[in-house]
Amino acid sequence: MKTFSKTIRIPFLLLVLLSWAATVRPALAQDLEALLARMTIEEKVGQMTQLTLQAVSETKGEPGVPHEIDHDALREALVDRHIGSLLNVYDMARTEAEWHALMADIDDLTRNESRLGIPILYGIDAVHGNNYLAEATIFPQNIGLAATWNTDLVAQAARITAQETRAVGLNWNFAPVLDVARTPLWSRFFETFGEDTYATAVFGAAAVRAMQEPGPSGYPAVAATGKHFLGYSMPLSGKDRTPAWIPERMLRDIFLPPFQAAMDAGLMTVMVNSAEMNGIPVHADRYVLTDLLRDELGFEGIAVTDWEDIGKLVDLHRVAANYKEAVFQSVDAGIDMAMVPYDYGFTDALIELVEEGRITETRIDESVLRILRVKKSLGLFDTSSPSPTAHIHIGSDASNAASLQAARESMTLLKNTGVLPLGKEESVLAAGPALGNVPMMYGSWSYTWQGTDPDAYPEGIQTLDKELASRMNGRLAVAPWGEFHEPDRLRAMAYAADVAVLALGEVPSVEKPGDIESLELPEDQMALVRDVAESGARVVVVLFQNRPRIIRAIEPYADAIVLAYLPGPYGAQAVVDVLDGTVNPGGHLPFTYPRFTGSLVPYDHKPSETSDILYGTDAFQPQYRFGHGLSYTEFTYSDLRVDASQFAADGTLRVEVTLTNTGDRAGRDVAHVFVQDHVASISPAVRRLRAFSAVDLDPGEETRLRWTLTRDDLRFIGHDMRAVYEPGVFSIHVDALTETIELP
Repeated sequence: MKTFSKTIRIPFLLLVLLSWAATVRPALAQDLEALLARMTIEEKVGQMTQLTLQAVSETKGEPGVPHEIDHDALREALVDRHIGSLLNVYDMARTEAEWHALMADIDDLTRNESRLGIPILYGIDAVHGNNYLAEATIFPQNIGLAATWNTDLVAQAARITAQETRAVGLNWNFAPVLDVARTPLWSRFFETFGEDTYATAVFGAAAVRAMQEPGPSGYPAVAATGKHFLGYSMPLSGKDRTPAWIPERMLRDIFLPPFQAAMDAGLMTVMVNSAEMNGIPVHADRYVLTDLLRDELGFEGIAVTDWEDIGKLVDLHRVAANYKEAVFQSVDAGIDMAMVPYDYGFTDALIELVEEGRITETRIDESVLRILRVKKSLGLFDTSSPSPTAHIHIGSDASNAASLQAARESMTLLKNTGVLPLGKEESVLAAGPALGNVPMMYGSWSYTWQGTDPDAYPEGIQTLDKELASRMNGRLAVAPWGEFHEPDRLRAMAYAADVAVLALGEVPSVEKPGDIESLELPEDQMALVRDVAESGARVVVVLFQNRPRIIRAIEPYADAIVLAYLPGPYGAQAVVDVLDGTVNPGGHLPFTYPRFTGSLVPYDHKPSETSDILYGTDAFQPQYRFGHGLSYTEFTYSDLRVDASQFAADGTLRVEVTLTNTGDRAGRDVAHVFVQDHVASISPAVRRLRAFSAVDLDPGEETRLRWTLTRDDLRFIGHDMRAVYEPGVFSIHVDALTETIELP
């Protein structure tokens, strides 16, 4: 029996922050404050400016055409303008050699030509592996990693990503996403760890610790970034960067805890929500960026804007009359660094504001010290030591094996009437838009921003049609995408097959390009399922998705449904491993799979949300519930016990249950522990996740699972916007078992 779990409440370890305190603070007065005292206002404001690589480039990157730097522009940025940070690629991923050459140029200019030799923070969106490094190990997107419920695997993916990022000189990763995905319409749903606050906090904190853990040199590989602070993931319209209306109680209850957990884990930087919340653009919201982030949470790291978001205070949000006023509002609110990203407008405007006395130099010093501390904590001032991960072999066999493991563990079997695993003699028809489509397996942030350019991907990636052909021993027929528009021909092919594997998918997209009007699957994909099912062949639907698309109309036609999420380079192998039974699926949904576009209710809804127009109490009828996932074996839960004997003394609650594999093959199940507060002064959710364990068991094997909950797991945000515990009746749910207790 093997167990993967992080099942107690998130520990407030502050491991990385403690290492900062040990190495940085004693030297801070001698080094960083002395350095700050030597800096001109132009040098200070330069540190607060971040430019994109496009701003210092002669040509963009294209498949087969190397990107070229404008060295005069780069010198102006780093030497003349004292820029503190660069980011991004120019349209597509760079090779390891190209990154090394670029970072060597940057290092040479900053150390040898700039007056003070302050090193550069270089930021990159390495969100599922270093997806802008051509040779990097690419992992499933976060939503798939969350479906594994394997915290150690999430940490391993983050660690490999950080090491491969620093190995080419990059030192700042704009990850992980700590937004809680509360609306499936949102185009960045797949970048999250799902809809649950607790799970997001556990996985996010694990990713932060892994990215920032000290390497052989004693320095973290990269600075992690919690994004997007705060409230970004629940726009009222479902469209990216549109207004959110989030009451403070919900903000503190749902959206804040993952950031708090990440900060407790040592998070070095945060990126700010691009949108507005409750009528105030977050980039201009002093309450969020200073009162909450700094004064209440005690965050000491860098707060960086998102792309062009200071300028958007003028032309999009319209809270500033001009760009200079926008700069004032954002810096006054608490911004440390502006992702400008193309020019020096921010730099010039901020210098003017200081000269005019509207922004004090003391305020500038606060931000610059934060930036310098992060640079020092990463070892960037230490010219005598090599990169902390220079020894890393990028894209190693071991790293790619971890990616394959993650893809396999993420596979979630939503439905199975007995058609899976496939019989060894069955003939198979394969069809659908995702069958031979590499981008649909990866999703966006894959070699290019949107991930839609097939020429940008490495050669030799195995697609689902090729993987099926390699396993079927001549038993496979493939209907090219588009052939279903001839229903008679398609039915004829299906008549000749025992099973049809239909690979449905969503074109990669993210941010504004990913906005959609409906979660319904495209009609042509639904028609494919109906036409094939009419032939009498048994139908297996495989879903490659950015977000849960509505399958209500085609679910009855499917004998089995496999949700593959966005599994990356080993997605085809992982899918076929499940289809032919090589792998017993063990993924479980980290979100509620909706049945209707107009009913997007999460699992932890309020009791009143289950009332329907017929005055019943069963309106919550998702397609598949949060935590759902089938297996080729059977699991049984028994003997749930809740021991509250010590609760009055130390606030602990011990929960135990027996899990048994009662089937005939080894498999994995995920045990979720939910808490239900029966009566509270603020209407309680029907249940909240408070612990989980992913467990591997052999046939006939059983194990006793144990968790310790605390009084904090029973708290909620009260009338005064503080966490409060109220005595009363609580139920603990594990699978179908329930124990109800009264706590003092």
